[in-house]
Amino acid sequence: MITQTARKSEPDSLQGFLADSQIELDTLRKFCSYVYIDLELSDATVASKWRAAQSSPTARHQHESPLPDNGPVAKTLTNKSATDTRVMSNDADIAGNRDPDGDGATTAIRPTQIENRRAGSNRPFPPRTDPRVSDETRQRFREFVRATAISQSADEPEGNLFGRISQWLKNRLADGRQKDGDAASREEHLTQVLADLLPVGVSPVVYHDTSAIEAELPRARQAFASGETVLQSMLHSIKMSEVPDVAAANECVDQLVESMVANPDALMWVARLRDEDINIYHHGVKVSLYLIALGRHLGLPKAQLAELGLIGMLADVGKTKVPRLLLAKPGMLSPAEFELVKGHVDFGLASLDGSAGLTPAVMQGIAQHHERLDGSGYPMGLKGNEIGIYGRMAAIADSFSAMITPRPYANASSAQEALLSLYEWGGSSFSATMIEQFVQAIGVFPVGSLVDLSNGEVAAVVAHNRFRRLEPKVLVLTSPDKSPLATPIERDLFELGKSSRDRLRIMRGLRMNTFGLKLRDYYQSESAPGDELIA
Repeated sequence: MITQTARKSEPDSLQGFLADSQIELDTLRKFCSYVYIDLELSDATVASKWRAAQSSPTARHQHESPLPDNGPVAKTLTNKSATDTRVMSNDADIAGNRDPDGDGATTAIRPTQIENRRAGSNRPFPPRTDPRVSDETRQRFREFVRATAISQSADEPEGNLFGRISQWLKNRLADGRQKDGDAASREEHLTQVLADLLPVGVSPVVYHDTSAIEAELPRARQAFASGETVLQSMLHSIKMSEVPDVAAANECVDQLVESMVANPDALMWVARLRDEDINIYHHGVKVSLYLIALGRHLGLPKAQLAELGLIGMLADVGKTKVPRLLLAKPGMLSPAEFELVKGHVDFGLASLDGSAGLTPAVMQGIAQHHERLDGSGYPMGLKGNEIGIYGRMAAIADSFSAMITPRPYANASSAQEALLSLYEWGGSSFSATMIEQFVQAIGVFPVGSLVDLSNGEVAAVVAHNRFRRLEPKVLVLTSPDKSPLATPIERDLFELGKSSRDRLRIMRGLRMNTFGLKLRDYYQSESAPGDELIA
């Protein structure tokens, strides 16, 4: 129980409230120099463990709480200019894991937890915190990335999808890290995924880049802008209870498909440049791109790529029927508020019902993009095979886009953090096999993401190397000491890798705007971002 806080400019401005979510902790860290904790009014378990911790000289010296991560935890709030540390309690069973959809709400709170709150209070659902990615998950992810980073044939730079994954599974079998039955099941699942997706008698398409990124950028910019314009118009029509122009959406998605098929890096780059324009139109087009990229990677025909694009673009149109202030609420959602947010799926389906040009597969994908394999999703709480392939794909793309986009209630994750989170949820909320394909489709370091290089420079990924996936082309934005460069420098990590003296590696991915870097600051005009640099 927080009895008093002191803002850096307004002492004693807030008194007496219960802090029980990560977002409240983060807010206090941002605005408060210190807080006082009333252990008598705090959770009894947390209070007793904190008193025990105070008697430990080691714990006091380190200014850390020894409380376990898997139970009620004590979150440390440290004032860098102060000599002591105040601690506030948080019930991890309530906070749980962050909702990967970006709705900022959790599943149910146990009745006993609600009863322990102040009598008569309507305690809201706290937003979920980031999942704790296990060491085992990190190791599996690294092994998968290393095993699939290099295509098997330079003549076929995209490589053979099933060949790469099958070899990875065989290697794990040989090393004794995976049971025979599990490996066979995963390989069988890969085959079944494509069988479920492809029309009868249709073989997977092997796509190759047919244009360089600099040549594709003009069409990519036009397609992306058209997507936002069309989606904005559709949302306005839905809000006014008018029939949305699905034909215009179909035409726009066809443009996105053509550009993505020619060179997916161009549209991904344009989308990343527009990340500062955060709105529902932008999110819809990004989800559309991720789904098209995933379908392209799986070898789906263009007609199905267009279906996936429509699902991504239209999945959240029902949010126009949800109060804007509720969607942008920086705090926690009450149970009633969460029900309203969940209703956007049904609102969207009702608005699109009867529209020409939407196949049953598209409608099903929209209906199921918030369903989860373990039954924890909504609106139907479907489980396992009750969720169609399109629904499983849309769930991953929508969640990834939400996690890497700044929201009022959560900071943006880096692409690598988001992918690791998806990998952690694989097999429970999401299809593990489909997540692996998603990683391959967009890359471990997606185009437009910031990365830290081995020489200390910070760069933005510009274009993937289809043969050596961990050695892309990058634009260096800072010197090794992190000071911004007046003019970015292009580096080809693959070419540099041919020389042991000049070789550079990507050390880690960075969050958007790290070190105050904004990609759009480096471009001369909004109408042609990046052409002069990428070329």
